[in-house]
Amino acid sequence: MSDIVTRYYVNLQVADRAGVLSAVAAEFATRGVSISAVRQEGAGDGARLVVLTHRATDRALADTVAALENLESVTAVTSVLRLEGSAE
Repeated sequence: MSDIVTRYYVNLQVADRAGVLSAVAAEFATRGVSISAVRQEGAGDGARLVVLTHRATDRALADTVAALENLESVTAVTSVLRLEGSAE
């Protein structure tokens, strides 16, 4: 299962301050998971960050999520979904 390649939707609750997006993006890049799109919305003192990826292995995404959960600026990884279909 860890070698399955697909796109992903990752929803995060993060601190709303400078540098958070670059720290999150760096964790994806370190593990070779390319970001397709990002959307950020303020939510009180924090923010909601939605990341859509290009195709990556389940192993690389799982490692990325584990690293994100350890970032001080990430409050929670609230959902991770596999995206099936023919796009990309």
